[in-house]
Amino acid sequence: MNTDRWSSLIVGIFVLLILPYQSDAGQSYIIEDLGVDDAMKASGPNLSGQAAVRLESGTLGSSRINPGALPVLTADSLGRLPGGDHTTANAINDPGTVVGSANGRTAVRPVIWTKNGALQDLGTLPGDNAGEAFGINNPGAVVGYSGGPQGTHAFLWTPQDGMQSLGALMAGESSKAFGISDNGLVVGSSGSPMGTHAVLWSLGRIQDLGTLPGDTASQALAVNNQGSIVGYSTGLAGARAFLWTSQSGMQALDPLPGGRFSRALGINEKGNIVGISESFDGRRAVLWSATGQPQDLNALMTVPPGMLLSQAVGINSKGQILTLTRNEMDAHSHHEGFNRVFLLTPVGP
Repeated sequence: MNTDRWSSLIVGIFVLLILPYQSDAGQSYIIEDLGVDDAMKASGPNLSGQAAVRLESGTLGSSRINPGALPVLTADSLGRLPGGDHTTANAINDPGTVVGSANGRTAVRPVIWTKNGALQDLGTLPGDNAGEAFGINNPGAVVGYSGGPQGTHAFLWTPQDGMQSLGALMAGESSKAFGISDNGLVVGSSGSPMGTHAVLWSLGRIQDLGTLPGDTASQALAVNNQGSIVGYSTGLAGARAFLWTSQSGMQALDPLPGGRFSRALGINEKGNIVGISESFDGRRAVLWSATGQPQDLNALMTVPPGMLLSQAVGINSKGQILTLTRNEMDAHSHHEGFNRVFLLTPVGP
């Protein structure tokens, strides 16, 4: 099998620049460069402003955690599984525990890493041999998928009960779980006779969330404790971000002016949503307020020269936003140009 040589970091608030800027909407932000080069994926931020970052790199990964006041920085290695040479970090919770995947001798495995413990293989469901962990909540429950000859199967893992299958929609042959709230709501996708659909697992039951009108597939990526779910729905027109609630069902989130493509990637407890949207000027990091209005984060503040906020990948309860940021002056930028990770912290009213 191919063994990608990705590396992963947990990045604390290692500030190369701190720039307070006033937004047009009256909100000011402190922009913090987390000091990561060559980033292609990031998740977070947790309440400490930490991020889990996947690098496009040919070296083994390490973890960097800021335990105290700026600019103190300490480093810990994520480690690796026996016979493996890479790790991928997909999610981080407030205590700083990270989940993702790591390759072993024969397959990629779902893993968990804590600040006080070694990298741990979470195992797989019976009959499977591979998998990946995508989400973790603050109590430490982990979700992802386990895979093998019979396809992929969404799982829930806890330290008390180990790994359990979440199941799939009726007649569905595959499922994956991507996010979990602190009160145990799990979201992801499942195969069905009508295609791959976004789903919610709650109290042992699975619910088909459907698609936006005219679309054929959907994925749910994040959920808050109120049960508000975000993700994207796809069809002939491409991907469209959505918000789902039990009261209103699935509703499209408007893209930025001039755009059609959009994806919602994160939601906080206040109902603020972040993601990516196409616009007249290309794809941009976007914030949807609780009223559903899209805002280009690049237009809400003065971004450092040469930088473009390309994706907003997460937002915490403080309103801090984590972005993948492209240095447009870097002629050697990697993987769609994502090579910096910025943390946006709101200040003031």
